[in-house]
Amino acid sequence: MDHPRCCLFDFDGVCADTEPLGVEWDREAFRAVGVEPSLDEMLALVGTNGPDSVPRVLARHHAEATFEQYQAAKDAITSVYERPELVAMPGVVDFVGGLRERGIATGLVSTTRSSYILFALNNLGMASLFDTIVCGDMVERHKPDPLCYERSLANLGISARDAIAFEDSPTGIAAAKAAGLYVVGFEGSVIEQDTSAADTTLGSFVGASIERVLS
Repeated sequence: MDHPRCCLFDFDGVCADTEPLGVEWDREAFRAVGVEPSLDEMLALVGTNGPDSVPRVLARHHAEATFEQYQAAKDAITSVYERPELVAMPGVVDFVGGLRERGIATGLVSTTRSSYILFALNNLGMASLFDTIVCGDMVERHKPDPLCYERSLANLGISARDAIAFEDSPTGIAAAKAAGLYVVGFEGSVIEQDTSAADTTLGSFVGASIERVLS
């Protein structure tokens, strides 16, 4: 691809390094309902949709708690997206801003619920950086289903062949690939994930340009 018309970004692990905080948030919620998942189980939840993945963890541990009880426990804990230690991924604000200055449309595509994402974007001063925002409660099917990407592209009126996705998880990469996008596997998060299915990788937004990403 020579010059994309739009770039779409995951939030967790790409725009902000929420995932280490998110693992602990999930762990606290599981403990509140009497479950102690392993670290591997916790890491496997990264990038997934809770209503789909959490019940499987509860079932493996023969827990009597329901997903609704787990979610209520999680909602009672201060969310990752409201915590003062959450900051934007280094270099991402300049990178996205640079795309917009060049007339490249930008969007956010996340499985996380919109109330969390919008709070975090406002708190980080990033809400104005995106032309479209599609969150988990805005679509009927979640990553790895491509619907969230298809919806974002429809909102922008741009074809998948003219778009690039930035994702850090196998689930997100699979969703973007299924939608027909060129995918950059972002590897700047503290939690390392398998990005081998991406078309190329990027270790940091600091000093990055779209030309360097595609070279």
